[in-house]
Amino acid sequence: MFDPYVSIQLQRDHPLPLYQQLYLQIKNTILSGQLENGQKLPPIRSLASRLGVNTVTVVQAFRCLEREGLVIARVGKGTFVSYPAEAAQTISAPPGTAVPPEFTPDVPDNWQVPVPPEAVNFATLTPDAELFPVDDFQSIINQVLNRDRGEAFGYQESQGYYPLRCSVAAYLSQRGINYDAEAIQVISGAQQGIDIIARSLIVPGDRIFTESPTYTGALASFRSRGAQIQAIPLQADGIDLEALEKQLRIHHPKLMYVMTNFQNPTGICYSPQKQAALLDICRRWNVVLIEDDSFTELSYDGRERRALKEQDEDDRVIYIKSFSKILMPGLRLAFMLAPRHLLPQLMAAKHIADISTSGLLQRAFDLYLRQGLWKTHLDYMKKCYLERYRHILESMRRSFPPGVTFQEPEGGLCIWVQGRPGLSSNRLYEACLANQAVIAPGSHFYPDNSDSSFFRLSFAALSAQDISQGIPIIARQLKMSPNPGIDPRQRYSPLL
Repeated sequence: MFDPYVSIQLQRDHPLPLYQQLYLQIKNTILSGQLENGQKLPPIRSLASRLGVNTVTVVQAFRCLEREGLVIARVGKGTFVSYPAEAAQTISAPPGTAVPPEFTPDVPDNWQVPVPPEAVNFATLTPDAELFPVDDFQSIINQVLNRDRGEAFGYQESQGYYPLRCSVAAYLSQRGINYDAEAIQVISGAQQGIDIIARSLIVPGDRIFTESPTYTGALASFRSRGAQIQAIPLQADGIDLEALEKQLRIHHPKLMYVMTNFQNPTGICYSPQKQAALLDICRRWNVVLIEDDSFTELSYDGRERRALKEQDEDDRVIYIKSFSKILMPGLRLAFMLAPRHLLPQLMAAKHIADISTSGLLQRAFDLYLRQGLWKTHLDYMKKCYLERYRHILESMRRSFPPGVTFQEPEGGLCIWVQGRPGLSSNRLYEACLANQAVIAPGSHFYPDNSDSSFFRLSFAALSAQDISQGIPIIARQLKMSPNPGIDPRQRYSPLL
């Protein structure tokens, strides 16, 4: 029997790390059709032993393959090829040949956009580092280290540090979401939560409903599991319920992903009536909802918005709550509430992903909540972001040409803009990039990546001075016919 792994040769003196060599050579066997769609890859330990490398090397190689959508890891079952041989259009090199030293698998995808030096970045939702509560958090970490000593650096239970889960449960109860600590899973950021759901609940061919447009990171996670994505258009007060029911009569989705408050990228908030109707429809059609809540607290008009999870009477909403966009994104702290019957699967997938989220950071954030510092910081961030929100709106009203429209979301970190009819936001993005301003083109947020006249502007990382500098650049390009020449000196910024 033909063995596609016989030809794998790893060179320890090669400039590329072993895991990248292994990744490239397995990729070649997939693209050449030697590994068929659905075929199971060898167990990690078995392949590591056969090649004389440690298991971490194989794990890293498999993750590179997974990021490219070439394989799918199924919890408790193994890793399987998910790329039909007939879909291959190019093969990078014959199996066993040396790989070029300049290769790197970690190239930017549609989660990121290039940012030239000194450019004004309206594309990222990552907060301004000047706003981070560094001194408070340093004090908290010192308290944790004085109290817990070496225990702070040990593994926590995979579900999360129990006192933190209790603190989170108390925090949620103030918002009308009443669950005990046993129902809470601590995760390393909202993106990990989405990926855990995809890993544990989705198999190739499952249909997933999403809003359109929607968060690009969720689309990437669902696609990585081989899901078919059905986009449901948004209206001013939430998802188009008529279009949703029409699609439900044709397809039954495995899951539905929504952001009901200050939706990314549009800033739309669901009306109370639409929230209630959405829950009723999902109840009638037996659909599990994923509610991604990153921005609810960032309301600038004094109104309190409700989460779907507050109204989840039959336990069908998987609720993901992130603190990154308000606290510090590098902490990678979020949590997830899931229906009881799904929690064991999700906990198992979390354990496989990274065993546990940082124990030191969990202990620190527990104290941060208990000492009331989170509320103080939240109030401060709302004040800062409100000033930036008002400034960017004023700048846009003053500078943008007629025919360019946008909604005023009254919260969140982004504004969804529609250019004149016929505008290509992809070309606008290129023109702005060449002139030291960066926008997020609308194509990143649609499941089919279709170009449109829409684009997203974020003020999360920008000062008033940055906004005053950057908006006129975008305005000039909106008035001109874009013909860019892109600066090759660039870094990359996430579209999170």
